[in-house]
Amino acid sequence: MNVYFPDSVGFQTVAYTSVASMTVLLFDFIITFDSEVRWTWGRGWGIMRIIFIVSRYLPFLGLGMTVYYSVGSTHGGIPDDGIFTALYDGIRWLGIAAAELLLVVRTYVVWGCDKRFLTLTLTFTTVISAAVLVISDVDASESGDSTGVFVAGRNTSVIYGLLMLVELVLMTLTLYKRFKPFRLDGSPLVATLCRDGIISILCITLVSMANCISVILLPPSYTALLAGPQLVAHSVLASRILFNLREMSDLQDGVTNDIILGVVSQPIAFETPPYTDPELWDFTNC
Repeated sequence: MNVYFPDSVGFQTVAYTSVASMTVLLFDFIITFDSEVRWTWGRGWGIMRIIFIVSRYLPFLGLGMTVYYSVGSTHGGIPDDGIFTALYDGIRWLGIAAAELLLVVRTYVVWGCDKRFLTLTLTFTTVISAAVLVISDVDASESGDSTGVFVAGRNTSVIYGLLMLVELVLMTLTLYKRFKPFRLDGSPLVATLCRDGIISILCITLVSMANCISVILLPPSYTALLAGPQLVAHSVLASRILFNLREMSDLQDGVTNDIILGVVSQPIAFETPPYTDPELWDFTNC
């Protein structure tokens, strides 16, 4: 007989949040499917496309498992939860890691595709990812996963804190490039790419912060309340990161002198720049 927390209201609330997160992810997939077809289909397979596929589609499996886990918790827990939890954690963190890699790629592009910058940022994110895996494994072994209910361990707050650290570092680097080297150039294309990147990273950071706080402050049955929104935020915004990068590359190819001939329409592009310097932003070497 499973031993579980008696707060069924908390587990039910988590279940509602998980189902709502799945709905949001499906809705976003529908409205951005045309962008996916335009910017990814028909292109050769490479590292970028693999990372995109993982960040785009793996969260569907992760959210499906989240719904199953949270709904099962309202009925006393799930069977064979040890194996399920290990598999669930692997899928969840892999999807988030892929999204974080897309954040790194966008920052790398903002920094002019500097190879040294890419090496340093990848080393940094690899160290953080390794720390996340170790903490997740320790947390799973100490939290008593045999309860069979969806409860985040207290060490999970450290994991979300590490995610916040990565996101804040990337946002700081983007802000530096936006307001320091490019301030005098005033390129609208660069400004738009930086601004949209900052907005995306800020949104993900806020969700990570909310998760960190909820794990620390809320009762055990509510600690997984934002697990679904975390997956959605990473997947949705990471997809738009790739779409915007493809758009900017397409715009750069269509520049004649200082006039952009193509008009871009993208959900997360808050402003379409009318002018740019064709030599400032060359994506072909990235």
